[in-house]
Amino acid sequence: MSVDGGGQRLKTEADEPGWEVDPDDDWGVAVVATVGRQLRLRREAVGMRAAE
Repeated sequence: MSVDGGGQRLKTEADEPGWEVDPDDDWGVAVVATVGRQLRLRREAVGMRAAE
């Protein structure tokens, strides 16, 4: 994510230590995918879009 096209990234929770998921860790990838699906389903159930 950049700010005003200047190439700077906003700091997010994902940038903090402990949020990295090793792509070779099948369990970690599965957990992140499952949580993402649940968030999407709940968000859509209340009529929100991802941008909101």
